[in-house]
Amino acid sequence: MAYCLQTCTDIDVPMAYHALLKAAEQLFRLEQQLMEDYAFPVRQTHLEQHARVLRALHYIHAAVLNGATERARHVGGQLLPDWLQLHQDTVDAAFALWTEYCDHGLINPQTPIDQPGPGITAH
Repeated sequence: MAYCLQTCTDIDVPMAYHALLKAAEQLFRLEQQLMEDYAFPVRQTHLEQHARVLRALHYIHAAVLNGATERARHVGGQLLPDWLQLHQDTVDAAFALWTEYCDHGLINPQTPIDQPGPGITAH
């Protein structure tokens, strides 16, 4: 999506930006559902990051629809991909590790981690 935003004609930028915004919303919605399904203990902090990014994308959407093509290309084509990479390398990596531990029975996501019990099993 970001590549399309960087290479499309100026007249197509609003449509490409809108598509990028909708894709980010859908991606974050799916990730939120997974975090809830796996009872990820720090999901609130993770979701707050998503909310901040979506707020920024929505904030400039009106300007983009009114012709701010360079702003759209900068935010959607440069800043967002850079943020997504950092997000993936940090908080998404922690979530991926959590899901892997859950899937292998090393963590029981139904046991709160702040209570004694078999929340994390030793092998």
